[in-house]
Amino acid sequence: MRPTGRRPSLDRLRRRIGFDRNDLRRSVDRGQWMLGIALLMLFLSLAPPLCLRAGRAAYGSGVDAERSEAATRHRVEATVVKVDHRRSGRALTVTWRDPDGTARTGSFTAFRGGTVGEHRAVWAGPSGVTDEPPQRHARTIADALTAVLGAAAALGAPLLGVYLLVRYRCDRRRYRAWAAEWAQWDTRRIP
Repeated sequence: MRPTGRRPSLDRLRRRIGFDRNDLRRSVDRGQWMLGIALLMLFLSLAPPLCLRAGRAAYGSGVDAERSEAATRHRVEATVVKVDHRRSGRALTVTWRDPDGTARTGSFTAFRGGTVGEHRAVWAGPSGVTDEPPQRHARTIADALTAVLGAAAALGAPLLGVYLLVRYRCDRRRYRAWAAEWAQWDTRRIP
């Protein structure tokens, strides 16, 4: 009967990772284990500051974009006057009146809708007109989280690649050693 509970599973995990004094472990096993621990410690020491820096930069630029877009863009009701079909989306030309009564015309690419005479809500600003609203805070947070995860992946992928390469070479050495030991056992005489 196998022992159940938390303690045996933790012991099994500890032995699988290599934290035991097993005399059957070869030097290649210990070397692979030490390199794995070193790469893990390197990742754990470099990842937090790198991720923090990437997250702060993305969050700061997102907050700046939120503020500038909210200050410069305003929502207007526009009428579509021209539609050009393109390979990706449609180029819409729209007209609208500013709050001061000035008639304006602008173009943007839309991926849904777009017939002549249609009334659409668009956002106008000094850089032109678009159908995308100003950036929201939820997008800023999502961009910051994406930057954090991207930084962790960019750091972790090469370290994982190094470990997998070393593991492949250690496995080859291990298999050659096992084959040599089996060949030695195969030549023994049975009394």
